[in-house]
Amino acid sequence: MNEEIIELNEEKLLRLKLLSERLDDSIKIPGTNQKIGIDAIVGIIPILGDFIGVIFSTYIMYSGIKMGVSSKIVKKMATNIAIEFVIGSIPIIGDIFDALWKANKRNVELIEEATIENQENYRLNYLIMTSLIVLILGLILVILGSLS
Repeated sequence: MNEEIIELNEEKLLRLKLLSERLDDSIKIPGTNQKIGIDAIVGIIPILGDFIGVIFSTYIMYSGIKMGVSSKIVKKMATNIAIEFVIGSIPIIGDIFDALWKANKRNVELIEEATIENQENYRLNYLIMTSLIVLILGLILVILGSLS
């Protein structure tokens, strides 16, 4: 992963955060601190609403895959989506659950954590590689110096 990929992933992550906010937290319920999003509103439509929600959620998961998250994270994201879809399909109870579970927000947070970890690993790997190159060049100079 190079710096250009890190920047692209940061841009993608910002877009995913905005999308998940619109899907899960864009509308404040008057008189409460609770927010719902388009996903919860569309989910009121029997069957079709839940499928539309799954399409958006799957897009977020697909974006995470393209950004290089591990299969462990993908499994967690798929589980979040499945839970929201199965329970969300139950009339009334599912709609309330959908408004509270917020699978999209959870999944974007998983992607963000994985992206930060990947960036830290990249920088550490780069530092190790650079140190190794400097060490090898130093050894070559010492060997060449001892030959003269």
